[in-house]
Amino acid sequence: MSLLVIHCPLKPFAGSSSKSEESARADQFAWCLCENPAEDPTAGRQGIGSTESMPYADEVLVLIPTLDVRLIETKVPLVKAKKLQQVLPSLVEEYLLAGADSVLVHALPPFLGQMGSQRTLAIIDRVWFYWLNQQLSALLAPRIRFIPDCLLLSYAKAEEPLTADQYPEIAIPSLAFKTAENEIIYTWRKSEQLGLAWVEQNPSEQLPSMVENCKPVEWSWNWLMISAVAFSRRTDIAAASLNLLLAAPNAKKTPLKLNARWQSAQAKGINGLANVYQSWVDKNLWVAPSRWAIYAISSIFIGFSLHAAWLAVDDWRWGRNLEITAAQFISPTSIALLAQNKTNDSVTGAFIKQLTQEERRKGQTTDADFVPMAAKVQQLKAALGKETLQKITYDGYRIDFEFKPSAIPLSASEIIKKAELLGMMVIDLGNNRYRLEPYAGLGSNTKEASL
Repeated sequence: MSLLVIHCPLKPFAGSSSKSEESARADQFAWCLCENPAEDPTAGRQGIGSTESMPYADEVLVLIPTLDVRLIETKVPLVKAKKLQQVLPSLVEEYLLAGADSVLVHALPPFLGQMGSQRTLAIIDRVWFYWLNQQLSALLAPRIRFIPDCLLLSYAKAEEPLTADQYPEIAIPSLAFKTAENEIIYTWRKSEQLGLAWVEQNPSEQLPSMVENCKPVEWSWNWLMISAVAFSRRTDIAAASLNLLLAAPNAKKTPLKLNARWQSAQAKGINGLANVYQSWVDKNLWVAPSRWAIYAISSIFIGFSLHAAWLAVDDWRWGRNLEITAAQFISPTSIALLAQNKTNDSVTGAFIKQLTQEERRKGQTTDADFVPMAAKVQQLKAALGKETLQKITYDGYRIDFEFKPSAIPLSASEIIKKAELLGMMVIDLGNNRYRLEPYAGLGSNTKEASL
């Protein structure tokens, strides 16, 4: 996974800005590309030019000189991010000689162990920030982070600078300097999120007392790339979501914000393994697919539930319509029996019994007669492989039967399923007893019959 580190040029002094100078500044972006940080971060292409001429990289780390960013630590109210952005200008007015209208203020995210009300604020010139934002929009990269360059320095309070774990021979200083236009610019990192920079007209061996124990080292890609890779590997919240691109009021609508959306998701950064973001073992790779899988399964479950509910309602409505239709042709005697609760039959069942009795009085054979019912029981017995019946009872309308126990007993579900395949309605009465309904169960109340 490639990493491109860009060091932005210095902001011109007030009153010295012009179109020609801005054009010249646009070609002064120093960059270094490390195509495989896991092997050797110091081995990579380098150059100075405009952002349009820079190569593609999977991740871009843009460094703005600390001289152009003022970092202050102060207390902020514990309010929502949108409300905090509105009150930030009033919190920094005492630190500014001019008004707060010409600057952008951004609250850096708190790091672990820090109180939520104690935050570090970054103050950037508004015009210069928008100019840098416009220049960076030409970058070809899916992920961009914009930080002060002092955050790549060490901040150990020691006479000797820190060294990287994999490169103990290369030291990462806490105080760095750079020569620009016969002036020396010193940059010092004070703490986790604080740093400052100042300008010296002439080289001076006498440094301020606060940095008298630090040995200044010139900015160099050798140690800067190692520190940049180490910074990208950090997984804590402060390192993952620190991005000055979010200082713009319309950061949510800018293309750079879209390119840097991984910041809000606490991206891992470069972890030293090639193509880690494309590895199937990376749990972050499965976050979005898992979420969509949950949505899909939930949609299927809800769809099936709604379909089953609709079928239940439709079945009830169909049965209700049958009863209403049958009630129009039922005899007064059957109505009286139903009203007196002297039968467990439904309206449709009472109507079918009435028609059966009328057919029998005419001498016609019906499906509820003993001979057709016995033939069906014999057919079911043959299909099940049963030899004999232990008991059979006929009440003039349906048959209750019981199979003799055998060496290979059949479950009630198997018998009912076989009967359904033969076009019969069989109800389990329990204790190896079953009931065969006529007319394939038309008009029967299966719930009451199974009790």
